[in-house]
Amino acid sequence: MQLELSVKMDAQRKPNNAPAFQVEAFDPDRFDSLIIKQIQGAIDSIKVIHSCLKLYFHGQAHMYKPISSQLRILFCDTQRKKDLSLIGRIHPGIKLLALKALKYEGEGPLAFALAPYVITQRLDGVTDAKLDIAIPCHYMSLAEWREQLVELYPAITLNDVIRSVADQDGGAHFDDNESSNLTILKGHNPTKIGSNILFVIALAHYVIEFANEIVPIWARNGKVCV
Repeated sequence: MQLELSVKMDAQRKPNNAPAFQVEAFDPDRFDSLIIKQIQGAIDSIKVIHSCLKLYFHGQAHMYKPISSQLRILFCDTQRKKDLSLIGRIHPGIKLLALKALKYEGEGPLAFALAPYVITQRLDGVTDAKLDIAIPCHYMSLAEWREQLVELYPAITLNDVIRSVADQDGGAHFDDNESSNLTILKGHNPTKIGSNILFVIALAHYVIEFANEIVPIWARNGKVCV
């Protein structure tokens, strides 16, 4: 399965073509029925993200909402503080590319924090965003990866972004009383589109890249349908 988008997205290449992840050695021919079921669920989530991202690039900005719910399933799902993320269940030892660390630029009233994503205003009017990967690149466990800071004050993590959009902003649930994190994310960037949307779009790009590398590995097992 090779995922492509009909609209050119001008994606930046990763540093030194670094893989999107590092994973423990495993034999696809020895997947048990539970792992195969989890992989099929992950592939379905990836396909939903891919379809919604294409629609976003055709002007349907609201499609960030279903993307967020699939990001939660893949990377952030929990039950009573137990990690139930599909990627974590399939590959407990997986490591993902770290984002560029946040830092303040300038001094005094002109100081500002750089967010770990790059915004591009396309000629067709669509606002795009890509994750800003740390250079030199390094990898983090899934638990560390989702706890990376994406806002310094107040401290907001990658997990906070995904969960606030999925759980409160209409991804899987709409909350009348949104959290302060979601309120902040809706206004923190120089465009008219909130960071709640742009982070989700940036993560969707990463998922497509991730999928194009890992799905062929999963597919070596003849029982995995792609």
